[in-house]
Amino acid sequence: MTRHIRITILVEEGFVPTELALAKDVFRIASRLSRDLRFATQVCTTGQEQLVEGAGGGLYVRASAFQANDASLPDHLIVLGGAGVGAAFDSLKAQLRWIERMGRNVILLSEAALEWTRRYPDMVTFTLHWENQQLETDAGFSIAARDLPLFAQKDRITTAGGMTSAADLLLNRIVVPHSPRLAQAVAQVLLMDRIREGADRQPRSENDVASVRLAGLEPVITAMEQNLETPLPTAQLAAISGVSVRQMERRFKVFLGQSPAAFYRSLRLSRAKHLVEQTALSLPEISVACGFANMTNFSKKYAKEFGLTPAKRRTQLLSVAPVPAGSVAEHSAKPP
Repeated sequence: MTRHIRITILVEEGFVPTELALAKDVFRIASRLSRDLRFATQVCTTGQEQLVEGAGGGLYVRASAFQANDASLPDHLIVLGGAGVGAAFDSLKAQLRWIERMGRNVILLSEAALEWTRRYPDMVTFTLHWENQQLETDAGFSIAARDLPLFAQKDRITTAGGMTSAADLLLNRIVVPHSPRLAQAVAQVLLMDRIREGADRQPRSENDVASVRLAGLEPVITAMEQNLETPLPTAQLAAISGVSVRQMERRFKVFLGQSPAAFYRSLRLSRAKHLVEQTALSLPEISVACGFANMTNFSKKYAKEFGLTPAKRRTQLLSVAPVPAGSVAEHSAKPP
């Protein structure tokens, strides 16, 4: 006898295409490989548009109107991340709680997980994408700095970093309870060497890479990232690394191709770019937050790194779409 598992995938304008593709493929392949399980997916949206555009533009998905009622109650609701999920979340929150109370599972990916943690800041068991954690810290929100797992569950609510970890999560939480063997078979088709567990650690930042750990530079770079507003002197960084200034400089050059000072500056500019594009902080505030003594120096270094000044980048973003409350974000054009 064939068993049917109903899954609703909720997308909003600017959804993450990677997450949608992985979700649909995990369940498509599972249905193909199984003799007695069918994973039926439905894509929905809270908006009025039948075609919803993904992040980056050019990719559209047809979605039906999302309705939380007894007749359309899925076994699992997956809310994708993306730029538009925040605007829908205040009205969506009550529907998610109702679905949870009805004994169904709610999975929140990347920005959807971020919106949940904003509304439930005292929730102990949660995760979100490491980049969202950094942005929240930069913008002054109180999300504690800690190692983030790939996904975490509290009752029937699962928060997740999203992106490619969506495949690990969906296999673990939805396919494995029905058939661990089927989950492994799906992972093999997707060329996954293993299904990662929720407790597996996310990177701490874009600098959490094997070459840094191999060079023994991880403590130094962590210190840099924690002191962007007031950059530490080279001698203090060398003391943290436990080697001489000359040895530390040599390791940076060999493993990262830059001097410590140049690498530190690139960290500060990278953080500044996030703040320019993703928050409503003023440019002078961003300059100070990223350790630049004055706006002229900040603007010059930013333009050298990214090809245009922070003021021009802000103007560019504002010309694309209206500014959502509390942030400056890119908005994809509506389909013709």
